[in-house]
Amino acid sequence: MAAVESFVSRQLELLEQEREAELQEKRAWQESVSPKELQRRGVCLLKLQVASQRTGLYGRLLVVLEPRKWDPGATLPCNSFGPGDIVGLYESAHEAAPLLATGILTQITQRSVTVAFDESQEGALAVDPGGLYRLLRLANDITYKRLRRTADVLQRLPGHITERGRWLCPGPERAGHHPRPTWHRQDHDSGG
Repeated sequence: MAAVESFVSRQLELLEQEREAELQEKRAWQESVSPKELQRRGVCLLKLQVASQRTGLYGRLLVVLEPRKWDPGATLPCNSFGPGDIVGLYESAHEAAPLLATGILTQITQRSVTVAFDESQEGALAVDPGGLYRLLRLANDITYKRLRRTADVLQRLPGHITERGRWLCPGPERAGHHPRPTWHRQDHDSGG
């Protein structure tokens, strides 16, 4: 059991190091790399306009962004964005524009990207349909939080995890479906 507990502890340490390295990399990109270069690397989309906006689940503002409207056949450049990514919305007017809001990318097609926003830093997000915006993919806190939560649960289960990663309890000789099991799975949370 000590091997499993030391494994979980080591994974938590590595997770913290990876998260810190990712945050430092994103900060360095924002400070030293031009938006055009970030777009070339696939982590930024430039010169987007609001195509539509509506209210989604839980009162989130869903904003559909497309390349400039005066170019009807315009498609988004090659990028590494995907559903679930955390993105930052900035005005495209100048490189040092402050962050307007962060949101979660919900849908991406060749011609548009849809982002769900909770709120901006100063209250309700107001986007100008004629304005130009850029999206920057930010560090993914959701994945970090999920992995951290799972590792915390594993740490709270001392003595209940075998080397193979299953919760096992001794059982009667013929308790399972296989003719010779001496162990069976048990759900410890429900007592069964």
